[in-house]
Amino acid sequence: METVLSGMDGAAARFSSVAADLEYTKVTVLVDDRSTEKGKIYFEKSKGKLRVMLAFQEPAEKYVLFSNGKVSIYRPKIAEVEEYSLANSEGLLEQFLLLGFGTSGSELQKSYQVALKGEEDLDGETAVHLDLVPKDPKVAARLVHIELWLSPKTWQPLQQKFYEPSKDFLIARYRNLLHNTKLAAKSFQLPLRGKIRTVRPQTGN
Repeated sequence: METVLSGMDGAAARFSSVAADLEYTKVTVLVDDRSTEKGKIYFEKSKGKLRVMLAFQEPAEKYVLFSNGKVSIYRPKIAEVEEYSLANSEGLLEQFLLLGFGTSGSELQKSYQVALKGEEDLDGETAVHLDLVPKDPKVAARLVHIELWLSPKTWQPLQQKFYEPSKDFLIARYRNLLHNTKLAAKSFQLPLRGKIRTVRPQTGN
């Protein structure tokens, strides 16, 4: 465990960005439903500010951009952008979506009870498997626990698995990762085409 946490500390100190192929699989246990989206993720962290783009291509084109304190969801098929304010939720964004990317070992221990599950093989690549239980009741109300698979070469995630109180779960799988490279500005721009309708739904949160 000391080796893992120390490795994460070193990787976090060097971290600036990542780009990768992304596969999200959401499993709804009650109805035994499994849906998968595939695309790319671009993530940049600079001077404490985050920019994240999820660019899905399968089964439908969809873009999810986190930037400037808001999230924008663009669905080209219906020519619509939904915008939501992140308000003070950027910390939760890091917990839910970006956990492990640029996360230090000390940060991980501060937020979670961490258990080392050993090493596993992911598509021929060795991964260190951690199990995390949130210490913050607000996080625990949404996520019962999280499994994290890290590359011992980079100490960055290869896979995450998020368990909800309902027992539903989400698996995020990352492949062909590029770390700490300069990402083009267009990586964080919605590729808007034609006339677009923008909606800002009101939420109760």
